[in-house]
Amino acid sequence: MLFRKKKYHQEEIYKNAYRAFFGVCMRYCKTKEDAKEVFNDAMLSYFDFENKKKVNEKGRYSLIKKIIVNKCIDHVRSRKLFFEEIDENSTDRRSVQNEAEFNMIREELFDKIQKFPPQTKLIFNLYIFEAWSHKEIAKHLDISTNTTSWHINQGKKQILELLKKPNLI
Repeated sequence: MLFRKKKYHQEEIYKNAYRAFFGVCMRYCKTKEDAKEVFNDAMLSYFDFENKKKVNEKGRYSLIKKIIVNKCIDHVRSRKLFFEEIDENSTDRRSVQNEAEFNMIREELFDKIQKFPPQTKLIFNLYIFEAWSHKEIAKHLDISTNTTSWHINQGKKQILELLKKPNLI
C-alpha cells in the first residue's frame, strides 16, 4: 500500500512539473526528444534527492526547476559548446533600453530564439528567462562576464532585427 501511495505521489509531482517546466527544457534543447530526455533525467534526479532527504512542500517546484535548468546546462555542455573569450574592449556597448519589450513577446519569439547559436541561446535563456545575473552565468559556465554580456547583446540584436521586420507576429 505504501508503494502505491508513493508511486501516485511521484506521478502527480511529475505531471505538475511537466506542465510547469517542460517549456524550460524546450528553450535549451534543439528537439522535443532531447527536451523529454533532459526533463526525465532531471525528474529522476529530483526523486533520488527526495528519497534521500525530506523536501519542503513549499520549495518543491523551485527545487525541481533548479535541477531542470542545471540538467539543461549539462545537456548543452555535453554537445561540446565552446565559448570564445571576449575582452572588455570588443563588447558592443549598445543595449536595449526597454526590457519590457522582451517580456511582452517572449512566447512569440520562442521559435526565433531556438535558431540562435547554441552558446548565445544558452546564455540568453539563462539571463532573460531564468533571471540569472551576468556574474551567476559566468561563474556557472566558467566564462567571463564580458562574454556573457556579448552573447546577451547578440541575442537582443537578433530579436530587435526580427522586430523591425513587418508581420513578425
